Amino acid sequence: MKREPGRDRLTAEKRNRAAKERQTPCFTLEINQRPVLVFTAPSLSSAMRRISEDWFVEELGRMRSVGCSLLRTRDQRQIRPANPEEATRLELERSLDRARGEDTKYAFAFLIPIDKDPN
Repeated sequence: MKREPGRDRLTAEKRNRAAKERQTPCFTLEINQRPVLVFTAPSLSSAMRRISEDWFVEELGRMRSVGCSLLRTRDQRQIRPANPEEATRLELERSLDRARGEDTKYAFAFLIPIDKDPN
């Protein structure tokens, strides 16, 4: 079988990118001690900054799970390193995103059911 140098290079680049993504630390956002979201961030401090950003808080405030708001102003938020099961959920979601041709630089996966937006 004849090999195509350009194709081999692209395959190697994809493998390297996937390996690097797997090495990025995973963190879990807990809301009121309930694991809600697993995502990647370079460090714990970066993860904590991300969940405090206005756009992030507003987005989670608009989302619902089983009819209830995901995040209310009085809710307690906590970040911790993701456990192996949560990290696997994130890797699965990232693989699906990659297969759809979506950007996987900022990967995340919900750990609870998310209601569809009525709009």
